[in-house]
Amino acid sequence: MISKQMKKSICMLLVVAMCLTGCGDAASAAGDDKTTLNDLVEWTNSLGSSDQGSGTTNGGVGSDNSGNSNIDKNSEISDNGNKAQVKGEWNKNARPAGKWDGTTKDNKSVGDGFEILFSLQNTWEGGFTANVSIKNTGSKKITKWELTFDYPGEFSDCWNAEKTQSGHTYTFKNVDWNGTIEVGQTAEFGFNGKSDFEGFPETYQLVKTEDGSGNSESATATSAPWGGDSSAPTQTSSPGTGNDPSATVTPGTGNDPNVTADPNAGTTPDDGSGDIGGSDDVSGNVVSGTVKKHGRLKVKGRYIVDKKGKKFLIKGPSTHGIAWFPEFVNKAAFNSCKKWGANTVRLACYSSEGEGYNTDSVWDTIDKGVKAATELGMYVIIDWHILNENKPMMSYDRAKVFFKHFAKKYGKRKNVIWEICNEPNGCEWAADIKPYAKKIIPLIRKYSQNIIVVGTPTWSQDVDVVANDRLTGKYKKNVCYTLHFYAATHKDDLRNRVKTAIGKGLPILCTEFSICEASGAGTLDTSSGNAWISLLRKNGIGYVSWSLCNKDEAASLLLPSCQRTGGFKKSDLSPTGKWVISKWK
Repeated sequence: MISKQMKKSICMLLVVAMCLTGCGDAASAAGDDKTTLNDLVEWTNSLGSSDQGSGTTNGGVGSDNSGNSNIDKNSEISDNGNKAQVKGEWNKNARPAGKWDGTTKDNKSVGDGFEILFSLQNTWEGGFTANVSIKNTGSKKITKWELTFDYPGEFSDCWNAEKTQSGHTYTFKNVDWNGTIEVGQTAEFGFNGKSDFEGFPETYQLVKTEDGSGNSESATATSAPWGGDSSAPTQTSSPGTGNDPSATVTPGTGNDPNVTADPNAGTTPDDGSGDIGGSDDVSGNVVSGTVKKHGRLKVKGRYIVDKKGKKFLIKGPSTHGIAWFPEFVNKAAFNSCKKWGANTVRLACYSSEGEGYNTDSVWDTIDKGVKAATELGMYVIIDWHILNENKPMMSYDRAKVFFKHFAKKYGKRKNVIWEICNEPNGCEWAADIKPYAKKIIPLIRKYSQNIIVVGTPTWSQDVDVVANDRLTGKYKKNVCYTLHFYAATHKDDLRNRVKTAIGKGLPILCTEFSICEASGAGTLDTSSGNAWISLLRKNGIGYVSWSLCNKDEAASLLLPSCQRTGGFKKSDLSPTGKWVISKWK
């Protein structure tokens, strides 16, 4: 029961508020001010009877004695100045997400034994793509999970989870390949929105089954501040780039997809040195796997060697252009490759503006790929994918921005390798590629001493030409040169040229190959492919295959019918994919 004194105080506050905001003037335009104030008094009086008879208050909205809410289900309600529709079976006890501030891309929620990171991958007029990751911060392995949250808009397709819906309450259940979440690890799923993004969910309900218990437990996670909230984190962007390397990030608040903070400990932003908690992992967990064992790679003579000076054979997949197939850049996808024997993944970022280069979604995808590879203990090649621009200097201005940003961000990581020009073509080594390399290498060296891979002429085939005029002096250290081949097109002639370069001591890394024709299509030639792998392995040359996606072409590692974006089965592999993984062993 609301006391008379409280009702009087509420009335006084309402009158003052109307005077301060000009509501009285607005009301007088429609009718008599006194009538409006009387209505307010009557409404306030009705609050006192909300606990009498059958009337109830729902989420703070006044109800009459018949139990009917004073606000229509389809009317607009205000939430800190943002409006959201209350309709259908929308949970009235949950705060509407509110209008998105247009800049914040990540929001973290912390629960008992788990964390939820909701990340916007891309937005456009009338839709968006989002990724949700569930991190196990408890002490036991999770074997099954089911995540529920409210959202006022509509989702269309989803991946890596089974989606059910009741009104605006959505539930995502694990699929076969991502139900298990080891301690310190994450499971991910994603979906597309059918309308403009309306804001991050405020709470999440996770039903999880822990290893050995056989029982499901339910827990709630609450979001960190976001958007227009004065306590929300901010990130400064540089005009024209969308990603400022010097951007300010508040650690532990969920606005940086590359830094996962422990809510029970002090938070230190990752500087890329791999020294957080004595680990290479941005989340502070000790990395198992290849990087922990072999450390920072380097070029010694014509070989790539590990931290102990032992020869190391790089092998794994390259992505397709990450602007077109970003869904395959994720931890579950890379982990499948790792289980089949891969130790490296290459992230292909096309350099031309019309074919993928931008500083928002594509650069975010690179961050996601580096993070996933790092957590898996894999090496990662950041590839500046020169192709249709022919000459590297044509994109030099963009390359400067690109490599400054990522070298500054990841330069001290032990597992990052730099590929500065994918396939130069229609140009010369001495006149075009070598001068470009002399400009980009010093820029990277300000931040990183890791391996740099330099492209060679004629779609990275003319290694014999480069062997006669390689980089020297300060440009030589920790540098190797690119070889690409497609086995159905490139046979003994190119293999003999590679042998010539090997004989002259040229350090080579094959960062792209397949067993189809050079177009990426056509017939497969496993006989020529076997000859290539034999040559490379015999001479300690690593090899990275094109490409990890389901594009309908012969070079793709996945079948066009494959609907998974991670946790692949061998039945998802194309004939090329099955052959390639046999060479990772």
